[in-house]
Amino acid sequence: MRSLKNLDIEKSIETRKLILEENWYDKFDTFTNYLMFLSLMLPTFWGLGDIKQSANSDIEYLFYLCPLSFGLYGFYCKFTEKNLKEIKFTIHKEEAKRRILEYGKKYNYRISKISKDLIFLNEPTDTLGLGNHETTTMVFFKDQSILYTLIKDASRLNVPVLISQHIIRNDFKKLLSLKKIENKTKRGYFSLFFFKD
Repeated sequence: MRSLKNLDIEKSIETRKLILEENWYDKFDTFTNYLMFLSLMLPTFWGLGDIKQSANSDIEYLFYLCPLSFGLYGFYCKFTEKNLKEIKFTIHKEEAKRRILEYGKKYNYRISKISKDLIFLNEPTDTLGLGNHETTTMVFFKDQSILYTLIKDASRLNVPVLISQHIIRNDFKKLLSLKKIENKTKRGYFSLFFFKD
């Protein structure tokens, strides 16, 4: 299980990188992830060098480039998972915090670690319920922007978050760019047909 002990909020915001105390298991886990992605990439490099030009060489290139691309992307995600990505906004900081909290409640995140400049949005990663492992979206608040990252916790290997970081970035951008959020009640089919806005 991943440890997020002694997180220095101020230094993390200053450096735009998570500053926290790591134990030996976290370091070993990071090394194992790098080794896993490298072991996926290295054979594909050798395979690409052995391809001879023929009618089927395009398929062979595709066969080798897919795992190579995945390995490079996974390695990059693990290498940059502690880097904080920034989204700027023009609304008030407290309004941004309120919107993020509402977003967390709407999508059933377990919200924790609420402080002046930090919110954790926790989402379960174990679909079978074998443990209390989660993907944590850490949101730091500055005056006119948020800094965030996603950290995945698993029972054996803490692999990096590959896709949901892009989804959450789009959600946060939309959420923080709206001037005013209107609470409209959802209408049924017949009321939409007979009554117009």
